Amino acid sequence: MAGNHPGVPGPGDAPFNAGGRRAAQKDENDAAAGGDAHGRSLILASVARDARLDKKFLLLIILAAAIATLGLLQSSTAVVIGAMLVSPLMGPIMGLGFGLATIESNLIKRSLITLAAGTAVAILVAMLIIWLSPIKDVTPELRARTQPTLLDLGVAVVGGIAGVYAIMRKLSGVMVGVAIATALVPPLSTVGFGLVTGRFDFALGAALLFLTNTLAIAFAATIVARLNHFGPSLTRQHTAMQVAGIVVTLGILSIPLALTLNSLAGEVRARSVVQAELRSLLGEGDRVDSLNVRVEGDAVAVDGVVLVDRYAGRLDNKLAAKIRGELDRDVRVNIVQLRQQTNAAVQVEEQLNRRIATLEEREEASRAILAGLTVGELLPRERVLIDAQARRVIVQRDRDAEGEQVAAAIDRIMISVQAGHPRWLIQNGSLAAVEPATAE
Repeated sequence: MAGNHPGVPGPGDAPFNAGGRRAAQKDENDAAAGGDAHGRSLILASVARDARLDKKFLLLIILAAAIATLGLLQSSTAVVIGAMLVSPLMGPIMGLGFGLATIESNLIKRSLITLAAGTAVAILVAMLIIWLSPIKDVTPELRARTQPTLLDLGVAVVGGIAGVYAIMRKLSGVMVGVAIATALVPPLSTVGFGLVTGRFDFALGAALLFLTNTLAIAFAATIVARLNHFGPSLTRQHTAMQVAGIVVTLGILSIPLALTLNSLAGEVRARSVVQAELRSLLGEGDRVDSLNVRVEGDAVAVDGVVLVDRYAGRLDNKLAAKIRGELDRDVRVNIVQLRQQTNAAVQVEEQLNRRIATLEEREEASRAILAGLTVGELLPRERVLIDAQARRVIVQRDRDAEGEQVAAAIDRIMISVQAGHPRWLIQNGSLAAVEPATAE
């Protein structure tokens, strides 16, 4: 057959037919029209090559899954984007799209095998890393991949169209953008997280996001490839059946996505109403410290903390009544009110903190001076009297008993300590003058 390319085999030993079932007839028609058949054959051969399951593919998917998992655990957007760029999953997905367009069973089979293997490896790698990791907290990056909506489906469809255009025009930069816009590996890492931690709702949501992106990209590639005359010359009936199958599949997939989008829209509206009504009930100087709004079935739950100058009576009941009137739903409100400090209270607290800091500083200096004066045990500790409040130190001495050499050594010690603490007064005192007072 004229469209066979033995250099790019499909699974097993079956040759890959780059032009579909009627490639030879198509090539002849294209040659008469302008000779684009050879270019399409090269594009299909390139797509088939990227859809192969080989060591390079497995290595890249392992690295991408590891990077994505670590990025999700750290909640690092930059790391997660890096994993999207490393991932090779766009290859088999595009292969599936072109395979459906050309009705080439070998390419479809090859792409499905590669995609299934890559998916399984990515989930297993993520599960291993999360199992070994001491951190298993739910991060914003993880949560962002558990609630896919119709907006994600739209992004994936547009991304698939851009991807096919990039392949046909050999625009590698566009494929980079498509890889970033349509997340493939991060949802698989989130599936692994959900399985390891027992959060099966996370695993199901992330799996739905991956399935949405995969099918949308593949089907968009199929439609664009058909519009660019890839594949056999089907009758209008066959083409209509092909398009109808894609539309029905995406329609079924849209049902849970639409429900999620509706739920998120309800939460956004509820939060907006709660914030506006709470603000209207608070005073001018009051502020919201934290606010959590959840939609639980037909009810709205509100929890939060507000900082107020004066306590507002029946705040929970008033807020619940206002929200109920706006949303027409059952409402549960639990708002904790905390008094804000006045300017006078803040000043008193600052003065107290400064006083405590000064006392701690003087106490530390007292210990240092005592240690310095009693070094070498020439002066007993009981003969050093310290008044930390007045920053004054009196050294009780009896020079006659000390002797000339010991007295000179003590003088040098006192001079050295005084030099180290210039804000303190260190002076000699008479031991004989103090002892009667002590005895009294």
